[in-house]
Amino acid sequence: MTDSERRVAELRTPSRKRALGEVTIGVPTAHPAEPDEPALDAPAGTGLVEIRQQYAWETAGHRARIGAVYLIAGFSDPRVRVHELSGTTAEPATEMVVSELPQGCGWLVGDPLGASAAPRTAEVRATLWVPLDQAELAGVNRLDGTLLRPAWHRRRLHAGTGPVPFSVTLPSGWGQRPVPPPRPVGHRSPAVRLCMAADTVAYGRFTTGEAARSQERLVEVLAKARRAAGIPEDEVDLQPSGDGQFAILPTGLDETVVIPRLVEGVRTALATVNADLSDRARLRLRVALHRGHVAPGANGWVGAVTVAVHRLLDCAPLRARLVQDRSADFALIVSDVLFGDVIVGGDLDAAAFEPVDAVLPDKAFAERAWVHTPQL
Repeated sequence: MTDSERRVAELRTPSRKRALGEVTIGVPTAHPAEPDEPALDAPAGTGLVEIRQQYAWETAGHRARIGAVYLIAGFSDPRVRVHELSGTTAEPATEMVVSELPQGCGWLVGDPLGASAAPRTAEVRATLWVPLDQAELAGVNRLDGTLLRPAWHRRRLHAGTGPVPFSVTLPSGWGQRPVPPPRPVGHRSPAVRLCMAADTVAYGRFTTGEAARSQERLVEVLAKARRAAGIPEDEVDLQPSGDGQFAILPTGLDETVVIPRLVEGVRTALATVNADLSDRARLRLRVALHRGHVAPGANGWVGAVTVAVHRLLDCAPLRARLVQDRSADFALIVSDVLFGDVIVGGDLDAAAFEPVDAVLPDKAFAERAWVHTPQL
């Protein structure tokens, strides 16, 4: 570090009576950065900036050892947010613990309660979300340290600097960097998608063999319906559940075309599969459609809509419809948003849909929805 790149501060004990040496804290350097992955949680109106700075602690007394160092950076603009923190140390290489603080961040090198020596110098890095209207990044550093000496045995002395201001000018025009085009949405990318859930009515009546055949018919019916709707099967993500199936449909669908075709596809496929079945073997389905933002998780898809579509599927008004109308092979429920966006003014008869309140008190769920029983 040159003289223009560093600031020197004295480390003193909390009582301020004793100096434990001087620390040199480098002025941060800054340059624009890009996230490794698309950042869905980026604060609006911000861009990424990476800052780097170094410190070096010169202790008082040649036999003194550094036990731990905690460097803090506080930012003057409360809109600055931390995206990622890291750093490297001089020998002996020491693990660095990073932390996000209110309006700032910190890097801890070494163990304040341990007996191992920590290195005297290190470089710390922070990738920050900085408002695009900022031409400089300003704030203060503070450094706290723990010092060990053989004569003290298990005793330690703790010391710290006062606030050490910094200000770094951001590269000219950093906020006007060209925005890269959005990445193509893959079939397992987070996105707003149409979700379809289906469940077999009275599945518990089947023997083991009957249940296996019922599952085969369920899979066949729903696959035929998707083909009839023109949905590429290799872009559908399925979560089977024995007597039911949950499908995350691909992005870019024209719902005004796909939903009527899906409904007709389920109706005709059920009519075909049930044509030569007894009343006991007959396959009857509850089907729910909803739309919302979903993302792949470790054990399935996540997002409010993945829960809501199953709550609609389980609601009492939908179950009651198939009890009341034994002639219907399936009952459909759609969310209020799909009814308004797609059903009204679309190819399906909106007047054939009945408004219901889908309420599951034990699940803390309540939504307006619309039920329909397509007839042969």
